[in-house]
Amino acid sequence: MSSNSPEQRAAGPARPHPPIRNILLLLADQHRQDCVGCYGNPIVRTPHIDALAERGVRFTHAFTPIAICTPARASIQTGLLPRRHGLIFNWEFYRWRGGELNLLPGTRLFAQDLAEAGWQLAHIGKWHIGDVNKPADYGYEGPYYPGYGYPADHEHYLAYLKGLGLSGFNLSRAKHDPGGRTLYYALQEGPQEASIPGYLAAQTVEKIQTFSARGRPWFVSCNFWGPHAPIRITNPHFDMYADAPIEPWPNFDADLSGKPAVIRRQGQGFNTGWFTRQNLPDLIGRYYGYVTLIDEEVGRILEALRRTGQLDQTLIVYAADHGSSVGSFRMWDKGYGMYECLWRVPMVVSHPSIGPRTVASFVSLLDLAPTFLAAAGCSPGRELDGLSLMPILTGRADRVREDCMVFEHYGHQIPCWQRMVRTLEAKYVYNPTDRDEYYDLAADPHETHNIIDSAPREKLEAMRRTLREYIEDTGDPVRGFARHTL
Repeated sequence: MSSNSPEQRAAGPARPHPPIRNILLLLADQHRQDCVGCYGNPIVRTPHIDALAERGVRFTHAFTPIAICTPARASIQTGLLPRRHGLIFNWEFYRWRGGELNLLPGTRLFAQDLAEAGWQLAHIGKWHIGDVNKPADYGYEGPYYPGYGYPADHEHYLAYLKGLGLSGFNLSRAKHDPGGRTLYYALQEGPQEASIPGYLAAQTVEKIQTFSARGRPWFVSCNFWGPHAPIRITNPHFDMYADAPIEPWPNFDADLSGKPAVIRRQGQGFNTGWFTRQNLPDLIGRYYGYVTLIDEEVGRILEALRRTGQLDQTLIVYAADHGSSVGSFRMWDKGYGMYECLWRVPMVVSHPSIGPRTVASFVSLLDLAPTFLAAAGCSPGRELDGLSLMPILTGRADRVREDCMVFEHYGHQIPCWQRMVRTLEAKYVYNPTDRDEYYDLAADPHETHNIIDSAPREKLEAMRRTLREYIEDTGDPVRGFARHTL
C-alpha cells in the first residue's frame, strides 16, 4: 500500500518514514528467479525473502547483464556493461577466451563514491573480480578470498570451523555423474552455523553491529557462494526436500534440434546424459535446500538489523548475479544460451519508504550501482550504463526504461558470442555462428520451440532493427560481422 492510498488518507496523516541511512545488499550466486516462494514456486521455502517482498518492491522482469559470475559482479560494482569494464569472462579463463584479467584502468566502483562521502563499507564473501582487484582497494572491510574464492581451505573459514569444534570442511554422501567426472552435491559435516552461508551471515551480523555502534552510515554486502553448484551444504537442508513432490522443469526434456549446436552439446561438457525425469528431482531438491539455507541466514541478518535498531533505516536488496540451468534443457550450471532460467534473477528491494508492490517493468543488475549512489545522495559524475531505480522505488514512476532490452554474451567454457533482444512478449537471439532463435514467450514461456523460421515477420524485423541500431550506437565488437549477417 502506497503512502498516498485512500486507506491511509482515511486513517489520517501518515507518519514520516525514516530516511535511508544504510544499505544492505544480499547477493546470491546462481539463483533462478523461479526458485523463490514470492515468485510463485510452490515448494521451495523462502519466508524471509518473501517477507522482504511483501513490504517492498518485487521486480518480475529483473535481468543480469550477463549470466557469468565475474562480469556480472563487476557490472554490479561499476554500473557498466562488461565490455566497458573489460571483464567479459570469468577472469581466470581470460587468457584463452578474451577480455581482460582485471578491471580496465580508471574503472571506478560505486564503493569509492560512498567511501568519499564518509560511508563505512564491508564486502563479505565472494568477490571473484579480477586477479589483483581486491575489495580493500575500494574501501571495503572484510576477508578477501582470492581467485574464485570458495572458502573451503581459507584460513579465516578454517579458524571459524575450528571454533565450532570441527576439523575442517569435511564432506560425505557425494553425488557424481556415473563417470565420476562432475560433483553435483555433497553433505557438509557440522551444524547449520558451520555452513558457508552460516559463516558469511555471522560476519555480516558482526559488521552490522560494529558499524551501527559507530553511528555513521554504512554499506554492507553479503555475497553468498550459493546456490551455485556443486551443492555442499549441512543438514537439515541437505535432505530437506527429499520427499517433496518435485517435478522436472517443463523444458527439461525439450526437443533441442531447433537450437544452436552449442546448446545441444552443453550437456556433454557436464556429462548430463544420465539425467532422467526420475533422478532430476533429487538434484533440484538439493538446490532447493541450498536456497532455503540461504533464506534462513538472510533471516538471521535481518534479525541483527532489528536488534541494532537499523531495520527501518536500511535499504535492503536481495538479488543474484545470474540464474542457473539445474537440468533445464538437460544442461547443468550455466555458460551457453540466453534463456530465462539463466538471465532472469530475483530482485526484491525493501525500506519503509517504499510502498509494497510488484513491478513488471524491465530492470537490470546494472541499475544497482546508480540506485545505491542515489539513495546515498551521491552523484556518480560519470556515464553509467545502469539507471537509478529510485523513481520506481519512491513511486514517482513505474519504469526507468522501455520494455525492451538488449543483452550481450560471450560464452563461458568456450567463447560463444550471442546477442539478445528481449521484449515483454518475445525474445530474439542473434547467434553469429549458428542459427538464430525466436521465442514467443506468451505462448511458450519455457522456450521449448525455436520458431525463427515462422516468427511474425514484422516483430522479428523490428527486433533485428533494434539490435542493429544498438550494435552500431554502442560500438559493439560484433558489428563488423553483424553488418552482413544480421
